[in-house]
Amino acid sequence: HPLACALPATAVCSHLETDYNLNTCRIAFYGRLLKAVAPEDVHALRIFKWKRKEGQVERLQDDHTLIGKNLFRPGTDMTPFFGMKVRVGEGGPTGKIDSTFGKAKFKVVFPTSLEPGVLAEACKGAKIYLDYKRYVFDAQKRMVQ
Repeated sequence: HPLACALPATAVCSHLETDYNLNTCRIAFYGRLLKAVAPEDVHALRIFKWKRKEGQVERLQDDHTLIGKNLFRPGTDMTPFFGMKVRVGEGGPTGKIDSTFGKAKFKVVFPTSLEPGVLAEACKGAKIYLDYKRYVFDAQKRMVQ
């Protein structure tokens, strides 16, 4: 809904649909309003949401390659994800999705500068994370890292 205010102003917006009796934070976002935007021009704003996909390590192929699983549903076209960065564990090494491996598995390649044994140590019981941004007003629903 349009809002009338003097610029610059600070805005705090909340989720009013959330039950106020619950012990949760209802703040949706806050920020400084610097420019007036007409409702028909709101699509020009670069508003995004962080997304995270979570998978598992199937096995190590060598010191710089692993086979992952459960990051995608079976039948998903994985080609849009080729070249995207994935991380092993919360603070582990970062590699790139290289190709598919069978129907629902995929291959992740890590830099050759990674010392031998580092990837094997990081993969013990770790998950694979794919973090990306999805812009709210993007008609093509592209994924950006």
